[in-house]
Amino acid sequence: MKAMILAAGLGERLKPLTLSIPKPMLPVCNKPVIEYSIELCKKHDFKDIKINLHYLPEQIDKYFADGSKHGVNISYSIEKSLCGTAGAIKRVKSYFKETFLVLTGDSYHNVNLTNLLNYHKESKSLATLCVKKATKNRTDWKVEVENGNKLKSITESDNINDEYINCGIYIFEPEIFYYMPDKGYSSIVEDLIPAMLAKNLNVNVCITDEDWNNIDSLEEYWNLNMRLCKYDVIESNSGEKLKEGIFVHPSVKFNDLQIENFKPPIIIGENTTICKGVKLEGPLVLGKELYIDEKASLSKSVVLSNTYIGKDVEIKDSVVNKNYHLSVSSNFGMYVDDDKVLKSHRLVPFKTKFNLFLINATDRIVAFFALLFLTPIFAVVAVLIKFDSKGPVFYISKRLKAPEVETKGNHQYVYFKEKAVKYYVFRTMYLDADSRIKDLKNKYASGPFHKIDNDPRVTKIGNILRKTSIDELPLFWNVLKGQMSLVGIWALPTYEAKELLDKGLKSEIENGVIDLSDVAQVRFQGKLGLAGFWQARGRSNLTAEERALHDTYQSVMENLSHEDEEYLGEYTEFKTYKGYLKMLFETFKSVVKRTGAV
Repeated sequence: MKAMILAAGLGERLKPLTLSIPKPMLPVCNKPVIEYSIELCKKHDFKDIKINLHYLPEQIDKYFADGSKHGVNISYSIEKSLCGTAGAIKRVKSYFKETFLVLTGDSYHNVNLTNLLNYHKESKSLATLCVKKATKNRTDWKVEVENGNKLKSITESDNINDEYINCGIYIFEPEIFYYMPDKGYSSIVEDLIPAMLAKNLNVNVCITDEDWNNIDSLEEYWNLNMRLCKYDVIESNSGEKLKEGIFVHPSVKFNDLQIENFKPPIIIGENTTICKGVKLEGPLVLGKELYIDEKASLSKSVVLSNTYIGKDVEIKDSVVNKNYHLSVSSNFGMYVDDDKVLKSHRLVPFKTKFNLFLINATDRIVAFFALLFLTPIFAVVAVLIKFDSKGPVFYISKRLKAPEVETKGNHQYVYFKEKAVKYYVFRTMYLDADSRIKDLKNKYASGPFHKIDNDPRVTKIGNILRKTSIDELPLFWNVLKGQMSLVGIWALPTYEAKELLDKGLKSEIENGVIDLSDVAQVRFQGKLGLAGFWQARGRSNLTAEERALHDTYQSVMENLSHEDEEYLGEYTEFKTYKGYLKMLFETFKSVVKRTGAV
């Protein structure tokens, strides 16, 4: 029989976990959650499966391919734009000629589908919904039942408790397509089912008390992993038993194994290294390609792939996203106590040493020759600035380097131990520009970066310098000194940085201590540079939101692992040395275009 697994959603509520992975591919006990749905379909003889895809579709397609390795037949429906749950089914209606199953690919299901199918046939339903009682207050789709098991209504409701909720598992007859709305985007619960109820069609519910778990929050994701970290589940996912309740992949390496430090249940993924003195206490799910350094302590947590846990680090009751570098002894260490989600500020660098060498060498060489050949232009610009307005030729802008991070108690603090870096640019404003910013930003500013349209502080020659980006040419000196790269995230002035930090500001940003905010995390973790995504994609013509989006993706992109690098589209092509050169060219092209030369 045929089934459709819905897997096109964006997983917004599970960010940052879903920044580089679709929600159905989130690992639960080291196996993508959608894989449990596929195995369930196979177990109950639904072996012809259609999966709809939209967000990062290559990951699901690559992992499951045609399904043959999993004993099923899988085909895909790629949605360029989201069609909704009902719209996704309608899009492939020719695939379904008889009774079929629909279930979500981003929830954990262990429901007896055979019983559900039999009930559907016995009740002669046009559609059957699988429901169960909510065990705690939650926001979900509340199901009301009348006359035994006949569906009365389905509505989204807050604080549902001890009431029926929709499990996202359906048995449909092909006749439902007659009641599909004509619009492109449509929902099963918001459009299709209400339309069927309005015509008083036979829509029933099948009540289950079997295992089902939606994953609509990071806490639910953590809870599901902890609950499923049971001997039977982890044994089937890992293979080799180290001792009772501890299962490891054959490729796991132990440096001086001290098994007395391990308390089950524990699952350890492939190519993970466990060093001397490490303490592990279950329930604990460790992903693949981890390096857990000496005397680290982990308990009741989920650690995703490609992560370094440093010496003496303690992690408990947490979800650690992929590609993190956590080390107490380093500048970017942190301690997590009762937070369910680890909020990182630094990803594990992925670039190879040779790649970094090429980039650093190119930075210095280009900067040296640029300064050498630009000297005559600098002299001309200096004269023009002096003739245009009073004041020095250069303006010194205080910009922040990536901060050092230290932990005290249960808080992470950012320290700007070094004074803000002095960035030298050609002066484009009148001398009183800084003192006028407070008055002008309220009147002219647009967005959090104080972008002022038709800024009256800018001089005549300053307008020309800005339009052509000549004002930034002295920054090659900062590149030569190694304070920034040619390609990276634009360094923030101190006053802009303050606005990206939360209200827990402790002292002045140049030499103080501040709580790390969610917004600041991404903005500070990237390498600083002259060129970057937002510079190449419109520069000051972009909105603050667009700039932030480009900076976010650049920070993520720079530190992706091998397995992730193909999934962020145009962004990932710039992580290599070839991409570094391409970004330089694109930024230059953007500047030329901005001047009106092309």
